[in-house]
Amino acid sequence: MNHRLVPLSALIVLLAPCPASAQVNVGSVLNKHNLSVTGPGPVKAVALTEICVFCHTPHNANPAVPLWNQTLSSGVTYQPYTSTTLIATVGLPTGSSKLCLACHDGTVALGNTINNGRIPMQGLNAQGQLTGRSVLGTDLRNDHPISFVPVPSSQILLPPPGSPVKLDANGQVQCVSCHDAHRMDIDPTTQKFLVMGNSASGLCIVCHNQQYWATNPSTHRTSTKSYIAAQGAHTGYTSVATNGCESCHVPHTATTAQRGLKAVEEATCGSGGSQCHAASVIGRNIEAEFSKIYRHPTYSTTPSVHDASESPTNTTFTLPEISPAAARHAECPDCHNSHASYAATAPAPKGSGKIAGVWGVDTNNNLRVPTGVPVSVYEYEICYKCHGDSANKPQPGGTYAPPYPNRVALQFNMRLMFDAGNPSFHPVEAPGRNSVVPSLTAGWTTSSIVTCTDCHDNDQGPKAPTPGTGPSGPHGSSFKHLLVARFDMEIASYPESAAAYALCYKCHSRTSILGDQSFPTHQKHVSSENASCSLCHDPHGISATQGNATNNSNLINFDKRWITPSSGGILRWDDLGARKGRCYLTCHGKDHNPISY
Repeated sequence: MNHRLVPLSALIVLLAPCPASAQVNVGSVLNKHNLSVTGPGPVKAVALTEICVFCHTPHNANPAVPLWNQTLSSGVTYQPYTSTTLIATVGLPTGSSKLCLACHDGTVALGNTINNGRIPMQGLNAQGQLTGRSVLGTDLRNDHPISFVPVPSSQILLPPPGSPVKLDANGQVQCVSCHDAHRMDIDPTTQKFLVMGNSASGLCIVCHNQQYWATNPSTHRTSTKSYIAAQGAHTGYTSVATNGCESCHVPHTATTAQRGLKAVEEATCGSGGSQCHAASVIGRNIEAEFSKIYRHPTYSTTPSVHDASESPTNTTFTLPEISPAAARHAECPDCHNSHASYAATAPAPKGSGKIAGVWGVDTNNNLRVPTGVPVSVYEYEICYKCHGDSANKPQPGGTYAPPYPNRVALQFNMRLMFDAGNPSFHPVEAPGRNSVVPSLTAGWTTSSIVTCTDCHDNDQGPKAPTPGTGPSGPHGSSFKHLLVARFDMEIASYPESAAAYALCYKCHSRTSILGDQSFPTHQKHVSSENASCSLCHDPHGISATQGNATNNSNLINFDKRWITPSSGGILRWDDLGARKGRCYLTCHGKDHNPISY
């Protein structure tokens, strides 16, 4: 047998605590994984100067690569990440992630090694365990998923060859796919042991090819507005663009587990999360709009009822709602896609870039997915998700923001009311039926199409009769029914004025209306009798399933709270041609049985 003698110097190298190259990194003053007494962090040994021994040992190691020395967690039940939009199957922690969790699940004392015994430590709890945000716990549902094989798709990519982001030998995402335990400063801004810089989410987009993020591109991707820790940022980066995904998401211990949001949906946008759309005014202060007396129930419905997977075809999360008892559904993601939203205008009825990438419900109550540029569907199709066939939309006698008109043809389904096949309708889906409308103000013609937000919007925003500096959108208003301007809907409540019917006078000339250019007795009814426009006209439309062109032209649909049948028991309007008609009704103390005009 031929034996070779190993020089003593070589044995010293083999038995040394760490190779010199590792000491440069782990032993750095910037590396909190240096748990020796010389380490920079509050958690470190009381006296031990060795560095690698806290994780590694050259002999009798735990049977796990790489020569593991820390005692692993045992008898622990983990709850892996899950979500309604996840395609891959996430199992219990495996591979290198189990090694990381030996410290970071908070169940094992640090320095509790296999070969070196219990190393005295400082900066830990009474049981010698890690505390604070570094502890992930055993409930991993609020952490980025680990120990799973990703399923490639248009939005999920496999790390390309040569990328610092790598899958393990089994093709699984593990902690080390994103983190290098030996280097804290590869990303010198975050100093979170990342395998590469994450400015503008450079690390995230190796695997996440979120639809619209780069193609529009999203304002959240490109905005250079300041976004720092004092405003809710947590990465160390200083703008919305450089914070990227982490403006809204956190990879560990997220407040909202599914999809790792910083807070409950709406709060992620506002003061509970990113703070971007709250008083810090990184963007528009949208949150303040929801404190107005009339608003979408985005903040008032708790807990949030939105799910990212919902659609008309999802049997678990179905939208439109199928239960009349369901909470009103109006969360930020119902109208806005944070990965798609960008500054782009579009002619009506197309939705603007602010609501780009949001699915809707078409005129036939079918799912409508975004197409075209901007990538929004028609604006009204987004509204139809809740104001079309939802079972929990406003109902006769409803309690939210009453009173509601009690029409002859009573209808709350806006999809039916705006249908272009109706006897009359406001031109939301298509131009209106009347070829002569002398009251239209400059900029409007009989070929014009209006949007829902021309009438329902912020009363202090750009669409108000006197444009204000507030944000656009139907988030909140000081006027009933989320109207952009005042519209008195009760008889004899107020005398006619430019202010009382400011909503109608946005498009219809007050001079023309009171000059009887459209109808011979407009001035008598509106001004002399203080009869609201709403008493005779239904501003949305009359469904063809309930009305006809003779009795419901010109948006005629009487409000029975104020208009009652004639002495002959008839409640009806008959269209007799241009500027001609007759009424069978009783109103303002006078019997019409009939009265012709």
